[in-house]
Amino acid sequence: MCCDVEIVGDITSVGKRKFDMTIKADGQKWSSKASQEVRNEAYARKAKENAPVAFSGQTNLHLKDFFFKVLSGSAQGILIGVLPSAVMKYIIQYSGLGTTAFGANLSAILTLFTSLIPFLIGMAVALQFKMKSLDVGVVAIATAVASGSIKWAVAPTGFVNPVTGLKSVAPANVYIASGAGDVINAMIVSAIAVFVTWLVARYLKGFGSVAIILSPIIVGGGVGLIGKSIAPYVGDITTWIGNLVETFTKLAPIPMAMLIAMAFAIIIITPVSTVGIALAISLSGIGSGAAAMGVVATTIVLLINSWKVNKPGVTVAIALGAMKGMMPSVFAKPVTMLPFLLTAAISGIPVALFNIQGTPTTAGFGYIGLVSPIQSMVKDAAVPSSVMNNFINPFVAIIAWLVIPVIAGFIAQFVFSKLLKLYTPMDFQQDL
Repeated sequence: MCCDVEIVGDITSVGKRKFDMTIKADGQKWSSKASQEVRNEAYARKAKENAPVAFSGQTNLHLKDFFFKVLSGSAQGILIGVLPSAVMKYIIQYSGLGTTAFGANLSAILTLFTSLIPFLIGMAVALQFKMKSLDVGVVAIATAVASGSIKWAVAPTGFVNPVTGLKSVAPANVYIASGAGDVINAMIVSAIAVFVTWLVARYLKGFGSVAIILSPIIVGGGVGLIGKSIAPYVGDITTWIGNLVETFTKLAPIPMAMLIAMAFAIIIITPVSTVGIALAISLSGIGSGAAAMGVVATTIVLLINSWKVNKPGVTVAIALGAMKGMMPSVFAKPVTMLPFLLTAAISGIPVALFNIQGTPTTAGFGYIGLVSPIQSMVKDAAVPSSVMNNFINPFVAIIAWLVIPVIAGFIAQFVFSKLLKLYTPMDFQQDL
């Protein structure tokens, strides 16, 4: 039973406080005003000690911590924007809801989430730094306007608005939401916005009483312009990386599928977002399928070990996609990554053999919402042939997505745990 302690003191002749401690059960009133004051002071001190440190000009920015917070916030923003649409896409399509006004509107809203990913990245990154609401908003809008998810152009006189049906009487800007934009550029812009906000707070006292006016204009607008100016160059780099990966998967499909699967098997257990990486480099086709299979491989290994030592809820959470929650256990003993790599390498082979493909959006999901397996089987009119040009049947899907990864997982478990004794399932014991 939890108890409160009443402290009644007096000063002895030697100048030391002598305490008479009386234990009181919860719900009982403190008998003395002095004892209440002692308790209140203790609680206030504890609250002050545990209070989060707010972002200010006095905040120390360490490179490692700064980088980690940008990555962590970006991962959160990406998942918020991508998960709803990816998970609900086929539910709406095959439940019949897609033919109703409700289903069509819900699908449109969830799809629009994707175009808000840069905004969500900026917001989540700012929250990682414990910024106040004004700064959170400024960082978010600077990231959003600079990352290509919202494009604009000048419409000539006479342009017919497709929504209202009205003709423009003069040249005007037209804004169009289009996909997630460049995720890498969004991450860069959010980092720049945080740094500029810190400089303003440190050397200009955050613009003082006129912050509500100057901060959105100078920080939001200024960083937004910087982000828009660098966007084409960042886009060229990410496109080049994506094309390079695609070229290698065509030249050497089996080795590349194995390598990509192994890479994503490790990425999914780090703070870095697999979905974010896939979107950033526009990973599609076999590369997308291999990436998703890498996520599956890690899921299988974690499930094999977790069900023996963890509560059922932990194992269920892993099956539903909470692999990153196992980071403390994995990084406490890095050798546990070896079965991830072996399982991913074996599971990557059928990706190349059966030509299992996916889109940049589905590459980092694996079993989560069954997004990746379903995408590999079902042709979507919205997905161009340049992204996916092959679809497997359900039998092949069961073999590739379930049977082979499970067998590979048990092989890896036998080799590294039973045979080489490099780890035991107890090394994966953890609460989520």
